[in-house]
Parts: sequence; C-alpha cells; structure tokens
Amino acid sequence: MNGPVAPHTPNSPNIRDNKPLLVTCLSIFVGVVLLLVGFGLGFGAGSLFATPVSAGSSEGAAGEQLYPKFGVFWEAMDLLYRDFYGDLPPTEEATYGAIKGVLGQLDDPNTSFMTPQEADYFRFSLQGSFEGIGARVDWDQEYDTVRVVEPFENQPAWNAGVRRDDLIIEIDGESVIGTDLTSAVSKIRGPKGSTVALTILRMGEDEALTIEVVRDTIELPTIASEMLEGDIAYVQLNSFNENAGELVRQAVGDALEQNAKGVIFDLRGNPGGLLSQAVEVTNVFVQDADVLIERFADGEEEVYSTEDPAIAKDIPLVVLVNQGSASASEIVAGAIQDNERGQVVGVTTYGKGSVQLPQTLSDGSILRVTIARWYTPADRTIDGTGLEPDISVEISDEQLEAGEDPQLDKALELLAAPE
Repeated sequence: MNGPVAPHTPNSPNIRDNKPLLVTCLSIFVGVVLLLVGFGLGFGAGSLFATPVSAGSSEGAAGEQLYPKFGVFWEAMDLLYRDFYGDLPPTEEATYGAIKGVLGQLDDPNTSFMTPQEADYFRFSLQGSFEGIGARVDWDQEYDTVRVVEPFENQPAWNAGVRRDDLIIEIDGESVIGTDLTSAVSKIRGPKGSTVALTILRMGEDEALTIEVVRDTIELPTIASEMLEGDIAYVQLNSFNENAGELVRQAVGDALEQNAKGVIFDLRGNPGGLLSQAVEVTNVFVQDADVLIERFADGEEEVYSTEDPAIAKDIPLVVLVNQGSASASEIVAGAIQDNERGQVVGVTTYGKGSVQLPQTLSDGSILRVTIARWYTPADRTIDGTGLEPDISVEISDEQLEAGEDPQLDKALELLAAPE
C-alpha cells in the first residue's frame, strides 16, 4: 500500500489535547480509509498498477467448471436482449452486475470487484490526501447495509454527529439496503465543500436520523509520537504503508534516546495494510520470534518471523487496540500477546484475518480475491471474531467528547506501576 507518509514528529502537539487517537487495506475514510476497509484490509503481492491479467478461456481454472454450463447463461441473455420490453442496462453494467452476483454467493465481503472508475479512485486514494467525510465503514451482513466502524474525531462525519455502529440506510434519500459497499462508497465520497445526507439507524433510537455532512479534505499522518508524563513514549501508527516499519523504528529509537521508561504503541483505528510491514513493525519490539502463520486454500502454509535485531525488546510495552484495529494491526497485537512481549489494552479488534490478492482486469477494473488466512504465532484465528485484549477498557462517545481517554490512562497506569 502506498499511502501518504507524514514526517516523523517526535515533538508534535500534545496528543491528549488534540485527540487524533482513534485513527487506520489496506483496511477506510470516505477517501482512503473508507476505501481501505470496504475493499479489504490486508494485501498480498497483487497488481493494482501492473499489466492486466489475460482474458479467461475454456482452458482456464474457471473455464473447466463454468464453460460447460454457460450455455444457459447465454440462452437467458439472448432472450432478455431480444424480447425485453423496456430499457436494458449498458453492456458494461450488465457484465459487472453478473460478476458481483457471483461474488455475492461467496459469503466473503473481502473478495470484491471494483469498476474501472472505482479502481481509478482506489489507486488515487493510495497516493495522496483525499476528500470525503472522514469515517471508516464496512458492510453489515445482518442488516444488509453500511455500518460505521469508526468516525474519526474532529473530522466531518464526527463533527456532524455520526457515531460508531450507526447503520447507514439511505444516502441522499436513496436506499442502500441490499446493494453493496462499493456502490455505497461511491455515493458517500465526493468533492470538498459538497454535502451528503446520510439516513442512519442508531442503537437505542426508535426512528431513523438524517445527518448532513459537509465533505472535506481528509489527511492523517502515518505516524505521530511524543513523550508523556513519567518519561513514557507514545507512538501512534495510523496505517501499515510501505514505510511503516522504518517510521516506527525511528520513532521508538528517538524515544529511547530520550531515556523513555516505557512505550505506548497505539493501533486504535488502524485498518492495516501491507503484511510485510506488520512483520517489520513487530520486529521493532520482538526479536528471533514468529509473527504470524499464513495458510492457503491448498493447505500450504508459511510462517513469518522476525529477521533483524529489535531495538526495544526489553522496555515495558502496552499496545492499544479498538474495534477499528484490523488486519496488520491485529497481526502485531497478536504477536505481542503470543510472544508475551507486552500487554494489549482496549476492546476486541475488528476481526480481519484474511489476505486478498488484487488483480487489474483488461478494462481497468480490479478483482480482489481472498487467497489465504493468517493466524497468530500460537495458531489462533481472529477472522470474524477479533482479538481479545489482555485488559479490557471501554471508551464511550461521551468520554471522547469530553476529551477523556480511559484506555490511554490505563496504559499509563500499567507502565507507571513498580515492577
């Protein structure tokens, strides 16, 4: 994932005052973060920018199974296009609809399809700042609509009143129930200064709410760090882009030079990204140890281990996680737990334990296919269930609005305690 990389800022403004704490396919804003979560959070070595894959044939993997039965499909299409009384969809839309129809039978929201327009926006979203509402969403299978995973503090959605676990049922008056996340994302995103009306259902509320959000430019740094009270270093990682490991190693190294007595590593709201960077980030704190196990459909498996010296293998460590911590974030937190390297504090994580391979098709569209699942070093899976913290600490919207952070407070308490 090639995301924007902000400069390392060891002397950034006080994080507890500014509260950019709850930030995350690559894991999604409606901008980059929305796309990352909607289109998956964990990438294999795919071909987002590479030469398109070749067209299918009767000799391909699908051809052996589908071609003998595809005559029925063409029979139906011939009848439809010959006899239908009304307007038929453009051929591209019909093709994309057929692909999405097959994917809808898989019970795997992470295997997904992007039209050329959506794919172009996705590629662009990996390279700069973005315009949107500043929230991560996914597709709620139970309610068959969009669910807000994380509205980021001080961003348009949060400021307008959108909250975690809100169900978006209409966008600008158009129902999105029973559609798909990709099309919903394309309706929510838009240029800075424009307004989108979100009709939501909220837990505990009897009636739907309509909230108007003015879109803006959304920018989050890859990393932020500072020294907190008691010589405790705070390092917050917002995404696992191609520079994540290097940036974390630099930030922690700077903290050690300032004689830090402990490290709080904040992965809250981090949607993940590159698997290789999850290994490199873990390697900052853990040495000569396994990080994850990756298993493929054919039963083959690969164990990823640390390879370099760890610069902070002994300093007391607390990792913060929440519902928005996904994929690579869960890999790191799981490795820290299983190697008994530190304590994980917060709430149950997102539960994204699969790897997608993105392939560019001949017309510029992208098909992302789940090719593997990963497990923690102790062979635990978190896919669909999430990772349980060692110490559970909830944080309410009311506490956030009041500028309180009990999860961070707990981490400080643990690191301040005498050994």
